[in-house]
Amino acid sequence: MQKELFRIAAVLCLLCPWAVRGGFAPAVRAEEISYEQTDVLDDLSGAVIGGKPFDITDYLFDEHGKPQIVAFAEYGYSFYADSQDDYGLYVYVYNQQGQAIDTDTDRNKISLAYGGRENWTKYNLEFLDYSSEAGYEGLFYKFRVDIAENRAEMLDALVQSERRYGISELELSVKNTVTAYPCMQTYTYSGYAEGYGPELSEGSTLACTADGFEKYLTLDVRPTYYRPEGTNGEAYARDTLHSVYFSVPDEILEEYGKMTAVHATWRNAKTNPVFVTGNKEVYEAVLPYVGQAVDGGQFTYAKDDVSPVPYSLIASKYIESASWNGAAPTLSYMSYNANRSYTNSDKEVTTLYYCFLAENGDADNYTLPAEKLTGEGGYFESYTKEHGGELVNARYSRDLFEETADEFTDITISESDTFELTDEVISQNLGQQFVGGGYDVSGTNTYTVSAIRQVDDGDLSGDKTEVCEKLYIDESDYTEFERYCEEAEKREETVYLFRYCQSEYLCYEVAEYLRGEGGQGLAGKNFGYDFVDTNAYFMQMWVQLDFDIIDLTFTKDNVDTVIPAVMSPTDIAADGSPSVITNGNDDFDWKTLLGIILGAILLIVFLPLIAALAPYLVKGIVWILLLPVKGVAAIIDSLKKRRNK
Repeated sequence: MQKELFRIAAVLCLLCPWAVRGGFAPAVRAEEISYEQTDVLDDLSGAVIGGKPFDITDYLFDEHGKPQIVAFAEYGYSFYADSQDDYGLYVYVYNQQGQAIDTDTDRNKISLAYGGRENWTKYNLEFLDYSSEAGYEGLFYKFRVDIAENRAEMLDALVQSERRYGISELELSVKNTVTAYPCMQTYTYSGYAEGYGPELSEGSTLACTADGFEKYLTLDVRPTYYRPEGTNGEAYARDTLHSVYFSVPDEILEEYGKMTAVHATWRNAKTNPVFVTGNKEVYEAVLPYVGQAVDGGQFTYAKDDVSPVPYSLIASKYIESASWNGAAPTLSYMSYNANRSYTNSDKEVTTLYYCFLAENGDADNYTLPAEKLTGEGGYFESYTKEHGGELVNARYSRDLFEETADEFTDITISESDTFELTDEVISQNLGQQFVGGGYDVSGTNTYTVSAIRQVDDGDLSGDKTEVCEKLYIDESDYTEFERYCEEAEKREETVYLFRYCQSEYLCYEVAEYLRGEGGQGLAGKNFGYDFVDTNAYFMQMWVQLDFDIIDLTFTKDNVDTVIPAVMSPTDIAADGSPSVITNGNDDFDWKTLLGIILGAILLIVFLPLIAALAPYLVKGIVWILLLPVKGVAAIIDSLKKRRNK
């Protein structure tokens, strides 16, 4: 919309809690002022709802009420296609609960379809004004619908004589938490405001009618994921299949057919390296410096390292040549607080943004739950609260992410779409497990997974592992998934799995080194660093922020029906799994191993001698075993002789 002053002439198509259908008289104003700068209550004053003029006293605060659209305005639509510069759409929200809706955010949105189409699109709502009159503070909010990217397409799709707009959902952010509210209204505009019609037209002919519609679905969406046990062909990298599941009423399926497509949006973000350790001392030493840059300088020996963190964390690159109990690897995938000239790391980490302790004390067998990252009170939220900084999605600190998508993914995925997963099965022999020395690929499996799967009764037959492998869900989600399916069946609803995204998960085992006092030089052990253990890992994963389902497509007798969906956006992450490739057993007792080896050698050397002496040894053992028996027999024989005398 142009920012210069121009004549206002708009119709507000209004709703109220007790009048959701029917036509409404226009509220026309004629002042030299920008429409975006007008007061929200000035805009509403003079409008007529069901034959009754708008009266603010009819609208009360109600702590149990829900926000709703009280007015929808089409502004500046012109009879002439080349004069649409002023065209815009505006939304007026009746905020019954009196919540302080976030205004400096792009998370307030509206789901809109236009021109009679069924393709729903989410648009940002740009805050303009809220009521500030005493007693009505924040009761009404005014937003502009950001249609800039779709303006031309929208104008082409609208029929001049009957311009239809469907609104299915309103999403409002309050204290950085977004909640979705169903609207389900169709607004039909006809005519033109004064100054926008044919040249010879006089006055305004602009009018609007509003009709509700009941065909929509409210979804209870739950996340899950699947990650094959092996790598995807690259060392330390694994495929991850991201999924959600939800239920659809059986009556919808009976009327409109099976679900064949899902329209969803989300924003992809890749975490910065996440550090997980089972060593409490290392954890406590690193934790105070999370979010802070630490650098010991370009030193050669440990004694010259001035970092406040006394540990170095190194993820080896060439494990076939690494020996953790000897020197540090000369090349590494990733290193934190380490000698740069020595580690020659692909990724030098001077600032850690994540630090977690494996509660079981064993990082090699510890999975970091996704719930620790996302959700209310999760790490994303707590880190941002403590450290702040530039925000992603007006919610999380950008420091948490190595990479974020510039735009939201907005995609419709059909039942014919598939994902290809690779599972390169990794194995390590005893030597590789104990001393480090690479790994073997014992086989490669590939899986083709359909994007949409209806969950039938037979899918839940079998044990946990069988069901999860069949449906491509993680075993940690099995109990909740099974319960969800049981409850859906009671409600006469069918559960669907929707696989929407595939990403690469990276995880490297980490060797933890403690800075020593000597720093004896090249001949010294680890340049003065003492090996501690490999009870840790670095991992990075892709997460989906503000995941939201917009609409669902159902197909029956080759007829597609698109039904809008209502759900509150949610952040989705998978669990953090330990590395499938390890570089040695920290807890292995080398003295015990040496004793076992020497014992085996001695047994082999003396086995022939033992075999030669075996008959004599057996006779000796038998003689010894029979001594008590012979003694008893001798006593009995002596007693018999005395009795005979």
